[in-house]
Amino acid sequence: MLEAKLSHPVRSAGRACIGAILATLLFSTLLAQTTPTVRKVVYKVPPKYPRELKQNEIGGIVRLSVSVSPNGSVAKITPIGGNPVLVDAATQAVKQWKYVPADRSTTTEVQLDFIPNQH
Repeated sequence: MLEAKLSHPVRSAGRACIGAILATLLFSTLLAQTTPTVRKVVYKVPPKYPRELKQNEIGGIVRLSVSVSPNGSVAKITPIGGNPVLVDAATQAVKQWKYVPADRSTTTEVQLDFIPNQH
């Protein structure tokens, strides 16, 4: 009976330790997947400013979350914010961008400013 009481706290401590290790691994994996990473762009296509918006002096800022594959190509783009028409123009351009290769896929945030009275 004494052995059962002594081994129980040890088992509980072991479970707590394993739980802490698993939580740490899960957190670090989630952090690596969601933390934006800076990767250098080696080829950039400028967005085409929609003529009607530019003529009517409608501008804005577009923010995109860009998933980049290990070879540097854009794998996925998720809009974060901006005028939907400008988001489309920005997305079409960013799809063509190339980044420096890396050992794994990364996610980065891109901001594009559409200023109507600039050439």
